[in-house]
Amino acid sequence: MNVEAEILDLKRRVAALETFVRSARNPGQRSHHSGLVPAQTGPNRPGPPVHAPETATRLAELKAEIADVRTEVSQDLEALVVEIAGFRAQTNENFKSAQSEIMEKFDSLRCEMIDLALRLDRLLEPKGA
Repeated sequence: MNVEAEILDLKRRVAALETFVRSARNPGQRSHHSGLVPAQTGPNRPGPPVHAPETATRLAELKAEIADVRTEVSQDLEALVVEIAGFRAQTNENFKSAQSEIMEKFDSLRCEMIDLALRLDRLLEPKGA
């Protein structure tokens, strides 16, 4: 499973947990706070749910897991940046090498062309001159 899928799964689990907490606080009742997460309901929210300690523990575990995934993603991105920098350096080196090789061949061809031009001039000169 890739990191994005893990993050989405964790977000989905946190949303389900928050929904459970809201339903435990307001069984069968919809209030104007029903679309908010528990921390956003303000001071007028009802008392704690029946499973508050277990819920709080699970929520803390999920937050720690999300932090771990974020750390892993951050480390993976840093490693990717290093790899890209190495790739750029290697590509630049290869490009310079190829460019130098092409210039050498070009110079060689130019010298040969000049030599051929001189030979042609000698061959085309009148014999008696």
